[in-house]
Amino acid sequence: MATVDVRSMSLAVLAVLGVVAALKLAAEVLIPITLSISLSYALMPLVSAMKRRLRIPEAIGAALSLAFLVALIAFTVAMLQTRATGLLDTIPQATQRIGRLLHNTALDRTSAIRKLTAAAEALERAAGSALPAAPAANAPPPPNLRSHVLSATGATLKALGETTVVLALSYFLLISGHSFKRKLVRISGTSLREKKLTVQILDEIDQQIQRYLLIQLGTSALVGVATGLIFAIVGLDNAVLWGVAAGILHLVPYIGSTFVVLLSAMFAYLQFNSAQLAAVVGGSALAVAGLVGLGMVPWLTERVGRINAVATFITLLFWNWLWGIPGLLLGIPVMMAIMAICERVSGLESLAELLGADSRTARTRA
Repeated sequence: MATVDVRSMSLAVLAVLGVVAALKLAAEVLIPITLSISLSYALMPLVSAMKRRLRIPEAIGAALSLAFLVALIAFTVAMLQTRATGLLDTIPQATQRIGRLLHNTALDRTSAIRKLTAAAEALERAAGSALPAAPAANAPPPPNLRSHVLSATGATLKALGETTVVLALSYFLLISGHSFKRKLVRISGTSLREKKLTVQILDEIDQQIQRYLLIQLGTSALVGVATGLIFAIVGLDNAVLWGVAAGILHLVPYIGSTFVVLLSAMFAYLQFNSAQLAAVVGGSALAVAGLVGLGMVPWLTERVGRINAVATFITLLFWNWLWGIPGLLLGIPVMMAIMAICERVSGLESLAELLGADSRTARTRA
């Protein structure tokens, strides 16, 4: 019996590793598909409301929803373009000021940077005298402007192509989502119990992912408004732009908020020439992101998806390694779908118990 258990466990581990390898290798295909599914979940309530209340067919409602989303993004970009251009114009001046600051600090013989630089130079000289002289390597070729332009053009065309694919697939999912679910129910099994279980899983996935997306949108708006108001009170230039950036980047867990904190503190120091005000700006952005991102979002996610905070954090680490930034955006919805399946499929209850927020909330439905 023990041999059979070890063999079964080994096969299960190999199967999991195979799935992970497949997810890693097929990232370019799976990421647009997963993004399209998430986008269809987000827009499905709007399409259903237009069909129910305004008698608009799903095909037209889906097209209107996607067109509204694209127009909203384009309007936001156009509205903030002037502010963003003004902020980018200050980057050369900021670079010069930082360069002067570092140069003056390096000239100060009592500064820690000067001492560390001197120690590093001494170690480098000692290592150079101990090792034989290496033959001179060929100098790298100068940067080719044409290759950079071609690379940027290729990246832009690739991004536009992927965006088109995501929008097109989202449209087809919106207009055929219900029929696709009916097909899943028909092929799920022959007994009424199996079909009922499939319906319960699909409904649970719908509710959890839609609630999670609503939580993300609501908390991102809260972060953006709070950050913009605090920056405006402090007197930081382009406070509206910083608020919008904080709200959008909050959708990328941890990394986006860290980027906003560091960059806003740097621009605050360059504007006010005061380390105290820079600390106030960076600290306020960190406080808002921490209260919402580390307090409110995990608590709401735990209540909606019934996934404990440890499993949530590990999920973000895993999907970040697997798919990068898109993995941070999509990891939690994927885990919610897995959780809904584990709660109802016989043999996977232990995994649901491990991932669940509380043993009393995990329930297995026959």
